[in-house]
Amino acid sequence: MSYQLLSREKEPIYARRVAAQLAQVSIEFLQVCEQEGLMQRAAKREGGGGYSLSDIRRLAQIHSLREQLGWDLAPGRAVRRMRRRLLELMAQMEAMEQRMVQRERALLEEIEQLRRRLER
Repeated sequence: MSYQLLSREKEPIYARRVAAQLAQVSIEFLQVCEQEGLMQRAAKREGGGGYSLSDIRRLAQIHSLREQLGWDLAPGRAVRRMRRRLLELMAQMEAMEQRMVQRERALLEEIEQLRRRLER
């Protein structure tokens, strides 16, 4: 069998050859994507590496963008890196916003307690 259930998401991990076939790309295209940092193999228990179904979908999408739009792979790496960073920053902003809301609640409670003390 060409896969094994090992990834964090419990997805099957497919060998390079199978992944390329499923994405309908050549092994060479997959290797270029690896070299450009667009694809990264997940470790398999028996050694080597492979690709999950989400990786295979991404590989097919990269191939489609390249074929249909003439998308160059090198700038694609930069776009992916910027997208990943943007998502990280958005998560940080959301966490900060939650901390601010909690702090605001605490301060409002403190103000209310001080107001009650003054009324006594």
